Amino acid sequence: MRTELRSVLFRRMGDADSGVSQLRELQRTARRISSDGAFWLVFELPAKAYDRRQAPSLVFESDQVVRRVRDYPANWRDLSDDDLLALSWRI
Repeated sequence: MRTELRSVLFRRMGDADSGVSQLRELQRTARRISSDGAFWLVFELPAKAYDRRQAPSLVFESDQVVRRVRDYPANWRDLSDDDLLALSWRI
């Protein structure tokens, strides 16, 4: 394999690793809420370079479902658990 190609592949693999690391950190520091026995992680996901909307998303993640809300208030951290769950349906 040519050196240039090998360099590109390792760089891409490194980008993927850093993306996974970033996601794990976001999940680790996420707000945790509970509803009807389901536990949710709620965290803000920064926009990716390939995302044409170029805006962050609010992610709601449970064992069964992941929801992503693009239009959410800046003070989402101050919302009650019930208000956050209602917001999660605005997908």
